[in-house]
Amino acid sequence: MAVATDHLMLKLQGYSWLKAMHGENGSYIESSAFEVGGHTWRIRCYLNGNNEEDAGFVSLYLNLCSDSVVHAEYEFALVRHQGTPPAYGHQDMLSKKSLGLRTFGGKDNNRGWGRPRFISVKKLERSRFLKDDCFAVRCTVTIVQERTVKEKVVVQAHDMARLGLGMLCKCDDDLCKRHHARPAETFLETFANFCYSICRGPV
Repeated sequence: MAVATDHLMLKLQGYSWLKAMHGENGSYIESSAFEVGGHTWRIRCYLNGNNEEDAGFVSLYLNLCSDSVVHAEYEFALVRHQGTPPAYGHQDMLSKKSLGLRTFGGKDNNRGWGRPRFISVKKLERSRFLKDDCFAVRCTVTIVQERTVKEKVVVQAHDMARLGLGMLCKCDDDLCKRHHARPAETFLETFANFCYSICRGPV
């Protein structure tokens, strides 16, 4: 269940200068902190890839700044400049979503997820997303709350009759009284005992 959604626009002005200063593989530019769902995030942009195998590509990552464990989905998008004709076959933006729900933090302590090959440097520099030595990245973050505790369904006596698993018992013998004094069973336990008694038959 989604509990919060918001986005941040990261505008990289002076691309030529940024490329000269941060054009080495593994070097990144980081956005200012922003908050979604009570958690603090930053965007990291690697102009020449995060790892050696991603050199020649722009890598985009979403990083969680707190020590929390957060389940989230994200989407990165290159946004077309206002007044610029569409690029990439009449697209207003080039976007890539996370590959499903991601866990930030947790036992692996992985606080960053992203797209290591969001777009090649050559394609970016030829595109109309780059204009006046500037391009803009929008990151949309959706916080998702996972249900980790399953409620235990208890079958009461009046439910037994309604479900067809037995009639309401009114007998007075000691064996039956001891049975009804037991804690209420879950539906699965009750159903299993009912099936077992049918298969077993009279003794």
